[in-house]
Amino acid sequence: MSSCCSTPKDGTCPPQTNGPGLCPACGKKGKSVTTLTVKSLVRDHSRVSASEPYSFCRTVGCDIVYFSGESSFRKLDVKVRVGLKETEDPIPLCYCFNYTREDIRRDIQANGTTKILERIKEEVQGGFCACEVKNPGGSCCLGEVTRTIQQATRAIAVLPIPDGDA
Repeated sequence: MSSCCSTPKDGTCPPQTNGPGLCPACGKKGKSVTTLTVKSLVRDHSRVSASEPYSFCRTVGCDIVYFSGESSFRKLDVKVRVGLKETEDPIPLCYCFNYTREDIRRDIQANGTTKILERIKEEVQGGFCACEVKNPGGSCCLGEVTRTIQQATRAIAVLPIPDGDA
């Protein structure tokens, strides 16, 4: 993004662009989301203005989920648990096909691996996902599912093996 006054012709600064703003609670930059995503997931969708650009706050400890220049929506205002803002199971991971972080951990612990990513990909290829209206971030979960599988695999690999004398 260029500086406000990088190329002034008349000595005035151009208006700022309508990119994602800063969260009113934590001050971090949000991720732009569609109004459709916000309207689909906020309990009282009549409070969602169709003319406002919305952002999704990805800060883990922040209670704000969506915000615009005019309004903000907190975790309690949203119909689903927002996975990246949760610390206790069940922590949602894939909103379209109802997979949680615990599902991945349990699958890897039981089988040494997981097929959850492949199952999700098959469903997506079949046209059965609705990320824009089900996922609070308004986007596909595959990246987060992949990261979670990698983290769970590493964590399970370092767990101590019971010695049978217990």
